[in-house]
Amino acid sequence: HAPDARLTSFLTGLLLSTPVCKGLESSISGLSSQDIADSLFISWSVGLLSASAPWRMVCAMTVSSILDLFPLSIKALPISLSTLHNFYSRLNSTVSRRLWAERSAVPICSRYAQSFVELSCSVRKATILCDPLKNKLLGDQFSVDAATPIPLPFRKSNFSRCWEWDEAWVNCDAGWDVWTGSIEYHSVDWMTPSRSAVRSLTDGGEGPPMLREGCTVMRGLDWDDEGSGSSTGNEDGKDLYEEQKREKEIEPKDEELSEENPSPSKKKGTSPKLPVGKVIGIEPWKGIPGLARRVKWNLTDEEGLYRYGGDGGRYDIAHVEVNDKSTRVRKRHPLPESLEQCAARYGFGINRKFNVLLRLRTHGEEVCMEDEEREIRREGILEMPDFGAGILVECKFYDDGAVAITEERLLYGSKDSGWEPRFGQPSYVSGTTMVLSMTNTSLTTRLSETDSQYGELLGSSSFAVPNLRNRAGGGKVRVTSEMRLLHDKAPERMSISSFEGPVCGALLPPICFDTDFHSPSLSLSRDRRTVTCIEADGRCTAFGSVGFTKGVHYWEVKIEQADTGSIFIGVAEKPSADSSSNSSQFGSEIHSRLNRWLGWGFVNFRATYSAGAERVYGAHCHAGDTIGVLLDCDAGRLSFFYDGVKYGEHIMNDLGCAYENISPFGFNADGCGSSGAGQGAPNGGSGHGRGGRYPSNGAVKPKALWPVVGMRHPGDRVTFSAKWMTSHGVDGVNMLQNVLAIDEVLTCYENSKCVSQVDANDDNPSVLNFPDRFVEESFKEFERWSDGRWLRTATRGSGPQSLSSCGLEIDIDTSPLACAAACASLGLKFALLPGDRVNVKRSAGRLLELPEDAEVLGAYQGRLWYKIISQKSEGGSLSEGGGRAWFWDESEVVDNSLQVLGESKAQGIDLPLLDKFKCCAAGGLRIVYSGGAVVRSDLEIFDGSENIGTIPDGTIIPQDDVIERRMNSCGVVRYRVKYDAVGQGWISSRIRGGKEEPIVELILSCDEGEKCEMKTDNIDSSTDSARIWFKEFNNKTSSTSTRDCKDLWSFADIDEFKECLSLGTVPSLSPLQSDSLLTSFVSSVADFSHHGDAVESSFELISSALFSTIKSHDLLHDDDSHVEFSTDLSMKSYQSAAAKFSRLSGSLPPMKCLLARVAMIRALNRRAKYALPWLSSRPSQESSAVLGGLEGFGASVERCGKSSICTPLSMWVQASSCGSRLRDCRSILFGSVKKEFLNCIISATTTPTPLSHDEYELPREVRTIRVNRVKARHAMASTDVTSKKKNSVFSQLQNETRGWSGAALRRGHVAKGHGGQKRAFKVKLIGEGVNDYSGPYREVFTDAMREVIATDETMTGALGVLDPTPNRTADIGEYRSLHMFSFPSSEEAPIPISISNDVKVSEEEVTIRKHYSSYLVHETESLREAEESVSFLGKLASTAVRHGILVDLPLPLESVWKPLCEEHNKDQKSLEELDLLKSRYHKDVNSTVPILVQQRRMLNAFTEGISSVMPVEILSIFSGTELRDFYCGSSDIDVDLLQKIVEYEGYTEKDSVIQYFWEVLREMTSEERKLFLQFVWARSRLPIKESDFEDPFKIQKDTKCSGTEVHSALPSASTCFFSLSLPQYQDKETLKRKLLFAINNVTTMESDYVTNDSEVREGWRGM
Repeated sequence: HAPDARLTSFLTGLLLSTPVCKGLESSISGLSSQDIADSLFISWSVGLLSASAPWRMVCAMTVSSILDLFPLSIKALPISLSTLHNFYSRLNSTVSRRLWAERSAVPICSRYAQSFVELSCSVRKATILCDPLKNKLLGDQFSVDAATPIPLPFRKSNFSRCWEWDEAWVNCDAGWDVWTGSIEYHSVDWMTPSRSAVRSLTDGGEGPPMLREGCTVMRGLDWDDEGSGSSTGNEDGKDLYEEQKREKEIEPKDEELSEENPSPSKKKGTSPKLPVGKVIGIEPWKGIPGLARRVKWNLTDEEGLYRYGGDGGRYDIAHVEVNDKSTRVRKRHPLPESLEQCAARYGFGINRKFNVLLRLRTHGEEVCMEDEEREIRREGILEMPDFGAGILVECKFYDDGAVAITEERLLYGSKDSGWEPRFGQPSYVSGTTMVLSMTNTSLTTRLSETDSQYGELLGSSSFAVPNLRNRAGGGKVRVTSEMRLLHDKAPERMSISSFEGPVCGALLPPICFDTDFHSPSLSLSRDRRTVTCIEADGRCTAFGSVGFTKGVHYWEVKIEQADTGSIFIGVAEKPSADSSSNSSQFGSEIHSRLNRWLGWGFVNFRATYSAGAERVYGAHCHAGDTIGVLLDCDAGRLSFFYDGVKYGEHIMNDLGCAYENISPFGFNADGCGSSGAGQGAPNGGSGHGRGGRYPSNGAVKPKALWPVVGMRHPGDRVTFSAKWMTSHGVDGVNMLQNVLAIDEVLTCYENSKCVSQVDANDDNPSVLNFPDRFVEESFKEFERWSDGRWLRTATRGSGPQSLSSCGLEIDIDTSPLACAAACASLGLKFALLPGDRVNVKRSAGRLLELPEDAEVLGAYQGRLWYKIISQKSEGGSLSEGGGRAWFWDESEVVDNSLQVLGESKAQGIDLPLLDKFKCCAAGGLRIVYSGGAVVRSDLEIFDGSENIGTIPDGTIIPQDDVIERRMNSCGVVRYRVKYDAVGQGWISSRIRGGKEEPIVELILSCDEGEKCEMKTDNIDSSTDSARIWFKEFNNKTSSTSTRDCKDLWSFADIDEFKECLSLGTVPSLSPLQSDSLLTSFVSSVADFSHHGDAVESSFELISSALFSTIKSHDLLHDDDSHVEFSTDLSMKSYQSAAAKFSRLSGSLPPMKCLLARVAMIRALNRRAKYALPWLSSRPSQESSAVLGGLEGFGASVERCGKSSICTPLSMWVQASSCGSRLRDCRSILFGSVKKEFLNCIISATTTPTPLSHDEYELPREVRTIRVNRVKARHAMASTDVTSKKKNSVFSQLQNETRGWSGAALRRGHVAKGHGGQKRAFKVKLIGEGVNDYSGPYREVFTDAMREVIATDETMTGALGVLDPTPNRTADIGEYRSLHMFSFPSSEEAPIPISISNDVKVSEEEVTIRKHYSSYLVHETESLREAEESVSFLGKLASTAVRHGILVDLPLPLESVWKPLCEEHNKDQKSLEELDLLKSRYHKDVNSTVPILVQQRRMLNAFTEGISSVMPVEILSIFSGTELRDFYCGSSDIDVDLLQKIVEYEGYTEKDSVIQYFWEVLREMTSEERKLFLQFVWARSRLPIKESDFEDPFKIQKDTKCSGTEVHSALPSASTCFFSLSLPQYQDKETLKRKLLFAINNVTTMESDYVTNDSEVREGWRGM
């Protein structure tokens, strides 16, 4: 029989079980449990070397369990098993490579990867316990293949403040600076080698063999040349051979002999032997190995050393094959390709330019030199996309501004092939040093050029190629290169004196077009940011100047002019010249390949395009629209973002994934490269020879992807926006190290249980010995938290799923100085600070018809970032990507386009204007264009910009009449001028397009021949302007409460922090319980904050809430008794926080200690966010066949947390695991972190939906469900139970979706104009004349849930799905509002299967019977129907939650929500929730109580329904309360929460009718508020916190009625867009009466169209 892995694992667990181990110890063998474990560990470890991946997975899970139980078994590994030692020594490398291979599917990962992560954690723990092996196994050295990058080695610095910044998980000004540029290699001064014909022979398998020892040679082509290895020219015996040959030729011929009388004694003469020799050695020539051969000549017995490729490809000898007598040459082998020829074939020696990107750590290490000079050393990554490589570099900054860049080693890329164009050899050569200095530009150039805010570094390097020689003379070949780097030229960024950190982040140099890689039919602008099609020559392509091999990158492209379907935007690999072609023809050959659209991209007629294949995607784009491109090189995904205007509305939409599996690295494992956030996009690897990129296919060499733009019609014009983002991204090693760090901390909590149990008399058993590295992280977390400077936010580039693409989330600098500097760089005359609200009138070069409201966030990379918080349109842009953070450029703030709403936090202080926004030429401007300067009304040049006149050629505009200088969104420098003849308007500095002739020139002299000084304030830097502003700002503002908090509770150093951390646990609680209390407290306070994220809650908020709560409960420590601290917490926030400490008594630890503990929890959650995808919450070795368990051979219902017994049998092996530790410590994970992870899982498991050809039509995959609510209401009002079960909305939905798979319900399509609502189907409300723009979709869920909990006259469930609990029926107890699953009546109830008295059962069998008690019943038809309905309830509720619709399901916490989460619950408590009287009657409640058995049985069906739609396994990281809130939200309609998210249109909050409205809403009962919410939003539940609202609640003024009509008008609502149209009632009573009438009597939705008679008849048919 075939071996059974599950049985083998089960028997392993049996051998390690308590009875077997005791039996063996008492037997003759005397084997201990450790001996058994050692043998099993070695045996299972051998299985890790198997070629079968499933078997390796089982072995990994089993070995990890053995090591968790017996960590000392790691010592049992015999030295003789070197293969196993090697496997474990490279285990981390193996696991990191696997994690890297599965990176595209995150947050989904395979069981295989999770099993090896588990193994790595177990081996690490065991290794730490065994000090002798600590340095032998799992070392810090990682060896990876070419398709896997290695991490950047980090040298510790005092300025490293966050591991997320250092490892590029998150971008920050304190993390990395980015410079762009190029390295140009000049032509080499040498005799260009001729092309070798050997390459074509070699490709055909007929190339020359290697000239080895023993081969035969003879003199070659270069024997007689100067420098030959021949000393005399005749040592081969050529003269002797010639002489013998002549003698043979002059011998007399015997003409007398004939055929009739031949001479038998006459012999034929022998031919002379050839002058050949034998190779007796392979030696170097002039130090170059292998380019010479030592030969011994046969005729002369002389030896010599001769060139065979030396001196630039000289060959003194030739490889031949002769006959046995050496008299005739059988074959002369062609000469091999020389090193010089090979290098030239790959482009060496010609002038080549390679674009580079340099990433530098913001902070470095200061080094004092011997001559008292200082230098700053900063690590960096030099990315060379042309070679698909990233190089670790060290940059030294000197006092004179020079920078020395030294290449150290490759971080990723091929190290042994492809480097010929740079080094003249295939292998990479480290050690190259470039010394760069700043270039000087004239004042005129600086003021007129568009990139005046950037500086340029220029340097050169020269080296002699060690193994190449010039054929002309044999001299060395010298390569000269020149590097140019563009960077933010702010002086403080290049100054050593400011090395501790600049005021604000460095500006990112813009992406431009590559002058060497664009079709001849395309023309580039002067600044290389704009490309124009000038000829109709097919589909032409232009490449960007920056390429990417690794990381995550986002850039934007503005379409200036275009026809439909004529613009292609995407990425592509650069075409390479044919290696067999002449290198001198390199440029022309490349250009011939650019007359087609290359790579993968998006066409502006709503389609993706690649290699001629098109697919419906995205949106129609027109002139003026902006397209964002998100390239995730790590995950291999290409996505697009649309920012444009449609029908007058500003639309910002994330268009989703367009292509997947296009990673330049490829995916080094079968089956990887797709799924996850790919959303079913086309596979970019198909049809391009790059499918999968598996090592077996030999395609693992990293390449690069470049931004490309394609055009096809003359006049098409596209511009690279200056807005872009880039991140180096993370790698597999950092992923694994993060998981190991999390497991190490969780193990500390696990060990604390054992310690506290063993050392019960210890004075301080609650001290946790956290790793020093984690304590240091916690200390830095506290410093950042208390500083309050950084705000984390998602951006347009971070995508919709935070865990799918790491790197483009940013930590924004909220300091006033940084924000002021960012405002100065925009040319604002006032500062905007975080929290300021502004009205936005411009976006991406367009005037908005409907202004938007935005909130200022802070500064990053010298830019001012904001977030749109309100739009007048109803297109749902904010929920579809428009609500993510982005930044302004100087063209978007002109003409008062930003207006502050309310009072600004900047105190109204003026901000000095930078010189670059003025005309600093004292003589003003002179019009120099022959056609004059066209004056337009707007900065932008578009149809809405009015032409108001022309200023003639030669006109001089005085400096005082030049009001402003700006660059528009297309990169054109324009001046606002005042000219009497035309008035005030904007003129351009140059002609747009063509040769770009100048229109104006600066006049630096006042009179002819006489220069005068510039009228300037000498404010060149935004930092200088910000410092002037900040000085006055500081004088006006006093110290804030945040600063007071920091001063009250700060730490002098890490030692004090470590001491406080150890004292921060509550004395009466265990460390886990104490930290869980603090976690719950922080989460509850964060729920009432603006952002709702506990990890990002401010120090001021948490510290003030904690202090107030402790003080109110008289729990203050003596150290804090003297502190006076005022807070402004809301009442609900305070009540929620205070409830967490209500059961404590005595004094708590000091505030400093508690805050240190909170900082530690924050640090843990930051790591847990990224580690959760790789940790299985329920590993297979738990409750399954692996190592047995309570269930034995196979999994049981406990797998879903629905079993009746939670206490395991003590004799079974219960191995700990990452999953068990994670579940035990789930209470110290913030709910926001867990919810974010679950939402990412939900998004990644959404069924992809192909788009319809009409973007405003639903795809055919979104099926229509017909619901007759008129008939349903009539049935629910009757007493006919059959009619209710047939005609209710719940039943109609059940019948319509019967036969649907879970995939159909997991669909989440978002239609245009539907307010961002996800949907699985479309709803047709029969007879109501309503279009489903999301309102009807939400309405049917709300109606169905209301019907499910409805009761009839007998106080039972109207539909037989949910019944009121006995507590609710009797109206007693604390839990009187709950419902429970319906179970068939007593007459139809299933009869439990009993055991005959004659049958003897063991104690274990009784336990197992109790375990499965809910299944030991006879099946009946009524039970089947009930289970089917409850299962559908699970499907329906989960579908609603997937789509953001909270459901009203008042189910018990103990018997439903906790079991779903596999959280421990007590039977006594469960029974109290259901039937308080029965719980008092049963003193010893157990799992056999009938009502509990019945509820457990129905819970199985409920969970089965949930599992088809939701990832049930992930639910075990939640608590029951968290899961209930996730599904149901708040049971009470919080009016204060509604008031926080409201927006008024036509009203203000001070209007009397608005005041009446809120008063009436507060006076309503809970049921009335639910009716109101369903009336305006088609929902009956509100989210828990403000940040969970995707759209605001809008109250609009009803303008249809006026005067006396107002009193008779009713309020109306648009449920699709969460808006209420409210007439302007004159008194409160009228408003209350009308509003209550509307919510109680309006049973149908407002009609969108006139319903025809046939539809009305269908709606009322049968009633």
